[in-house]
Amino acid sequence: MNLTHLRAFHLVATHGSYVAAAAAAKVSQPTLSEQVRLLERHHGIQLLQRAGRSVELTPLGGKLLAVTARLFAAELEAETVLARARNVMQGELRFGTDAPINAVGVLSTFRQLNPGVSIQLVSGNSAEVRRRVLAGTVDVGIIADETPHPDLIARRLGTQDLVAFVRQDHPLAGSKVIRLRDLVDHPLIIREIGSVTRRSIETALSAAQLQPAEVLETDSREAVHAAVIAGLGIGVIAEDEFNDDPRLVLLDFVDSIPPITEYLVYRRDKQRSHVVDAVLGCVGG
Repeated sequence: MNLTHLRAFHLVATHGSYVAAAAAAKVSQPTLSEQVRLLERHHGIQLLQRAGRSVELTPLGGKLLAVTARLFAAELEAETVLARARNVMQGELRFGTDAPINAVGVLSTFRQLNPGVSIQLVSGNSAEVRRRVLAGTVDVGIIADETPHPDLIARRLGTQDLVAFVRQDHPLAGSKVIRLRDLVDHPLIIREIGSVTRRSIETALSAAQLQPAEVLETDSREAVHAAVIAGLGIGVIAEDEFNDDPRLVLLDFVDSIPPITEYLVYRRDKQRSHVVDAVLGCVGG
């Protein structure tokens, strides 16, 4: 069994494409492609299928991914044991978050206490970060998703409200507040499917039996801000994600909308990891 070939498969499978995996591993795309090809040829199997620029797992590939996630988690744990023997915290913390601002405080404290550990910060929506934690490509994640999973441990961090914001010359800019029914008359700018912010506002609208006049979907909170600055509509985000900008006006919802709760999540089989322990210590656990 060639671990290099298995690692190549694991990287491509968890990143969803050869391009993304090569960038993360800092190797060439042809190198990864060849290693996966050799693994498949050696065993006479197919693990991945190309789908445009992405790849999809075959049923066998899905089963193997579950195994490689445990394998490389164990490898990381072994490295941690050896680092403990030197009584020096070293290695790498791979940290995922659905909102980088939510991770800043934790990572700042972690860096001060563990200067020998390098930090890799990965951002995405809650669904993406959750998938990476389960796959083992990040050690710890902060997400607004409490959906139970037998392989995950979730620790509640806190809550924040949803807010809307508009450009300073928008008709609603002078009111300082907004109602859900205002979204019927103006384009709504929100994150992509998989975003908890999107799910929350859509649930609130559905409960009120309201349908936005138009929905503009973006792939990041930065894109939401840019679209609002361009005058394309009303943005909706979590309060902590709002960037102070003289061109923008923050609006509080008059309607009762459930707040978003953030959780620190990590794999159950990593709960004894030195790195995970150190992160928990930075949030008071």
